[in-house]
Amino acid sequence: MNIEEYSKYKQFYTGKAPKLLLKYLNLFYWNNFLDLGCGDGSLLYALNKKNYLDGKKVYAIDLSENRINLVKKINKNFVCFVDDACNIKEIKDNNIDFIVSEQVIEHVEDDDAMAKEIYRILRLGGIIYLSTVFKKWYGWYFYKCNGKWRLDPTHIREYNNEIELLKFFPKEKFELLENKKTVVKRSIIDFIFKRFGVDREIFIKFPFFQWIRNVKIFIPGYYNWEIVLKKK
Repeated sequence: MNIEEYSKYKQFYTGKAPKLLLKYLNLFYWNNFLDLGCGDGSLLYALNKKNYLDGKKVYAIDLSENRINLVKKINKNFVCFVDDACNIKEIKDNNIDFIVSEQVIEHVEDDDAMAKEIYRILRLGGIIYLSTVFKKWYGWYFYKCNGKWRLDPTHIREYNNEIELLKFFPKEKFELLENKKTVVKRSIIDFIFKRFGVDREIFIKFPFFQWIRNVKIFIPGYYNWEIVLKKK
């Protein structure tokens, strides 16, 4: 799918951020932050609202120009680039204190190349919070990509074994701080709102819908896999 066509599928702003990410943002000292594969900026929106990014240098990278233009509206001080997560031209070596990449690495052509770029731009002692999809053998959802059932039609891969991903973050280069999996749950109202093109800030403007959003269905065999690593 063309990246700008894919960018038309909205990501809603909910004001929420992963608890595990917040834990490590609070645990470590950092001055700059990169959202690698930022999408519509839903995470940056939440962190900005929670004042986590006050006084920090914030970078945002995505392949979609449409999405980068949306992120620029969240905070005029964000430094935003249209760039490739596997070949980041705009960030120098050993430059970033804290990197976040949510549900991106399963989309890229070369996950090894993306891991190497993360290592290159992350400073010594810097933190990477990475989330992706982990699929058990019985996992099933109704999308297909390259002839295989996928949670999302643009997923090039879905990890079935931890070593498939962790091999790109070897112990001599990274310290594994956290490794957590939680069952994937999908909100029914998200699906409905996306179908009807509802405003991406609907959950912020009308908190009542945030309560309804808690009604979710479990996706059998699928897990949200969160990994936190520190560069050695």
